[in-house]
Amino acid sequence: MSDTIKWGVIGCGGIAARRTIPEFKQRVSNAELVSVMDADPARAEAVARQFGIPHWCASEKELLRQPLDAVYIATPLNHHCRQVIAAARAGKHILCEKPMAGTLREADRMDAACRDAGIRFMMGFCMRNNVYHKKARELVQSGALGRMVMGRAELTCWYPPIPGAWRQDIALGRGGALIDMGNHCLDILEWILGSRITEVAGFQDQLVHAYATPVEDTATTLVRFDNGAHGIVDNYFNVPDAAARNSLELYGTKGALIGQGTIGQDPTGNLYSILQPEETGYNAAQVRDVAPQRQDYRLEGIGLYGQMIDTFSRCIREGTEPPVTLADGRHSIALVQAVYQSGRKRKTISVRE
Repeated sequence: MSDTIKWGVIGCGGIAARRTIPEFKQRVSNAELVSVMDADPARAEAVARQFGIPHWCASEKELLRQPLDAVYIATPLNHHCRQVIAAARAGKHILCEKPMAGTLREADRMDAACRDAGIRFMMGFCMRNNVYHKKARELVQSGALGRMVMGRAELTCWYPPIPGAWRQDIALGRGGALIDMGNHCLDILEWILGSRITEVAGFQDQLVHAYATPVEDTATTLVRFDNGAHGIVDNYFNVPDAAARNSLELYGTKGALIGQGTIGQDPTGNLYSILQPEETGYNAAQVRDVAPQRQDYRLEGIGLYGQMIDTFSRCIREGTEPPVTLADGRHSIALVQAVYQSGRKRKTISVRE
């Protein structure tokens, strides 16, 4: 295999056209984008012309016949299982957008196809690449916050009814705000804390938007991690974009990390810590003068999606395991399904895989 990994894209509208392909062309040096495919041929041609991609098509079979090492799958959820299996059988390594699949049975079929073909699979949890999330993980794992007590992750947007939007069709997206945005939040909390979620309790409702199918625009989730810490995940399709803070909050026995604007598609945001490494006695006055302890972090972010392509290309070339695996994607499905089950049954659910 040459040093340059040749890529194709299945589904070149949406996130692929907005983020992944531009960042691929601007930032990735160890890979080459040689073909794009979309069910809408006009869109595939337009994207190919815009970004100088030599080949475009409207057929998965045609794309998979190209001399590619890897494919990026960025189609609606209901296509992922079929497309991953087809790509694996064609001998292509796979980077798949989240959610990986709608059911654990689909995930197991995808896993079997990848194993049988001997190809590598990477899950597209891009928000692990945010520079402030990396810093948060470093601090938490170093023990700077002491014993972890609670983590909160918020991802919201304004998403009114849009004709033909697959995320608003339960048959295509398998859910709404929770499966679309909550899986990112659940994953980032588990990754930063280094601890899996074992119990969940969730509420899902359609409060504001009259979608054509029963897709939630409001999802609030409580979780317990296997290290004992608690967590909150809030995901809403009905909060104005300008009002959304997309916050990350991490609390431990030695202090806190507070981020805003870090959870999302941008590699930016801000993060500060309030740390008190020495144990103190009880303060009945409850004075909260944080200025002396506050530390603001100023870090330079790099495109989250370009990092995914760069990282996976390196894994393919070097024959190493990707940092976000198919097993991580399968776990995410089990987690989201447990939260939906909790909402239906109105009780706490243990996560089972």
